[in-house]
Amino acid sequence: QVIDGVVIETMGANEPHATEHTEVTHVLRGCLAPGYRAAVDMLTRTDRRNDAAPDVSVVAVERDPETGGRRVEEIAVEVVDTETVDHVTGKAKRLARRGVRRVFYVHVASRAVYEWSQADDAWRRLGAAEVIEDRCFSVPIPVAALADQVIADDAVARALLARGTPALVAAMEATRNEGRNEGRNEGRRAALRTLANVAGITLTAADEARIDACDDERILDRWIANGRAATTADALLR
Repeated sequence: QVIDGVVIETMGANEPHATEHTEVTHVLRGCLAPGYRAAVDMLTRTDRRNDAAPDVSVVAVERDPETGGRRVEEIAVEVVDTETVDHVTGKAKRLARRGVRRVFYVHVASRAVYEWSQADDAWRRLGAAEVIEDRCFSVPIPVAALADQVIADDAVARALLARGTPALVAAMEATRNEGRNEGRNEGRRAALRTLANVAGITLTAADEARIDACDDERILDRWIANGRAATTADALLR
C-alpha cells in the first residue's frame, strides 16, 4: 500500500486475525446480489498520494462506461487486530471521500463491528442484533454474522436460496417431494388401520411396526386393497 506517499509492505496476519479475514470474505461473497462481486486487498487510488487496499471490498461487475475500468467499490471492510483506530479511521475517510458508500471495520479481539459515518465524522458501533441491508446483498446480513461462523453460514445459505442457486433449489424440491410422499403414505397407513379396525382385525406390535416401516406406496395400496376381504392381520398384510 501507499499511504501519504510512503510505500508500506504489509505483513502476513496471525490468527485469529487471519481467520477473521476469511470469515468476513465468506459472508460478503456468499451474500452478494446479482451484479456485484467481492475482492480481497484490492488497491484503490484514493488521491494522488494514497493507494488504499481494504481487506474486503464489494464492487459492481459493470465497468465504468467512460473509462472502461472498474468502478469504485461500494463497500469496504477492514479487519482490525493490532492496527490502530487512528490508522483505520484515516483510511475510512479517504475511501469515503473517493466515493466508497459504506466503510466498516471488524475488531478481532472484541468481535465488535463499526460503520463509518461521514455525517458524524466518527465510527458507530453496530448492535449485535442489527442487520446490514444494502443493494449489494441479496439478503440482510446480521451484524453477528461477521464474527460468528454459525450465523455466517446461515446468512450465506439464505442468500444462496434467495438467488435461486440451482443445486439448493433442486435439494429443496427433493425435500418437499419427499415430504409430500411421506404425507400421502401417512394417509395410507391411517386408512389401513381404519380398515383393520372395521374388519375387527387386531394388529400386534409387530404388525404396527411393519406398517410404520413401509415407505412403498404400492405395497401400502395393496394392503389397503386386501382390507376389503381380509379377516386376519396375515391376510391384510400379505
